[in-house]
Amino acid sequence: MQRSIVLFENSIRSDQTRRVYSYYLQKFLIFAKLKDFDSILALPKEQLQMLVEDYLFYLKKRISPNSLQPIFSAIDLFLTINEKEYNFKKIKKMMPSKIKRSGSQAWSHKDIALFLRQARKSRAKALILFLSSTGARIGTISDLRIRHVSDMQDNCKSVLFYEGTNEEYTGFLTPEASQALDDYLNERKRDGESMTGESPVFRTEYQLGIEKVIPLASKSAQSVISRLIQAAKIPREKSGNRYAVQLDHGFRKFYNTVLKTNDSANLSLAEKLMGHAGVFALDGNYLNPSKDKLFLEFKKHIPNLTIDSSERDKLKIAQLEKEKSEIKNSQVKELAQWLDGNPKLLEDAEKLGELLDKTIIKYRMQSTGSDPILDDPELAKLKVKIRV
Repeated sequence: MQRSIVLFENSIRSDQTRRVYSYYLQKFLIFAKLKDFDSILALPKEQLQMLVEDYLFYLKKRISPNSLQPIFSAIDLFLTINEKEYNFKKIKKMMPSKIKRSGSQAWSHKDIALFLRQARKSRAKALILFLSSTGARIGTISDLRIRHVSDMQDNCKSVLFYEGTNEEYTGFLTPEASQALDDYLNERKRDGESMTGESPVFRTEYQLGIEKVIPLASKSAQSVISRLIQAAKIPREKSGNRYAVQLDHGFRKFYNTVLKTNDSANLSLAEKLMGHAGVFALDGNYLNPSKDKLFLEFKKHIPNLTIDSSERDKLKIAQLEKEKSEIKNSQVKELAQWLDGNPKLLEDAEKLGELLDKTIIKYRMQSTGSDPILDDPELAKLKVKIRV
């Protein structure tokens, strides 16, 4: 391999970026009609400058202005790392202004539920719920290994993204997504795959589990989603070259929407769960919350990140029981204060405890908006009696 390419590839940390930049550089070589990359470096400065400018003029007529920057960033990196002098500032001055992007909308709960209904294979279901629960970029899928996934309390899992890089962050899987991933991984084990911590979380399709394990590439993951969209027959509006809801990024926008529209959300922690630096300029350097603190923030959003409506109902009931239990405990403490030094009221206290239990059940069945533990007339009378 030519040293110019070795230097270029070793200057890029991310595998995904390396693949994309290599593709852009290859396209530039084809446009230049040169035999290899060293030939680009051999061009005189004036000729090279004209070649890059002509490539810009060529692309401006054919692709979106928003797509030009990464293409010329790849070319600039190749020339810079190989110490080839040219005027990149002049190129930037001639680039058109970016236009407003389409594709800003998110998949809805209904859309994602339809995808899952069409998912005949455990991998497809696990992938959809993984993206919905973490908001992960599709480019991370191929790099994820089993050791990056850990069990958490409350039937959840944590996922470590971009391990060992400046972009490293932790995401989490809801109980629903965790179960789907377990089902998929257990299916692979039953099919004969010998799994280790270095096994990919998602692999390509196979006839036999003992076949060589190949990580699921981003393009293949997008194909899985595309097939589900077609099967679900979800209409997609298009503006220019983009759909209103992007194929894969629609899940990330769904995740972002759920987190940011929760009134109890801590926005700085929500940004960390997105893999962003934070809300404020110094959050990236000074806000480094622990995994447990991030998980507490994530738990606020589990009901709204859960796709299956029946599962959401179960979570809401469980949350309701927890809240009512806390209220009951508070009432018991209050009652203990009333009874302090007055054992004659114990019989009425037992009645009060029974009434509290009945009121909780009644509340759950009626699903009213009031708080019957505080509003129930029988309870109020009994409290007055005890106070007297």
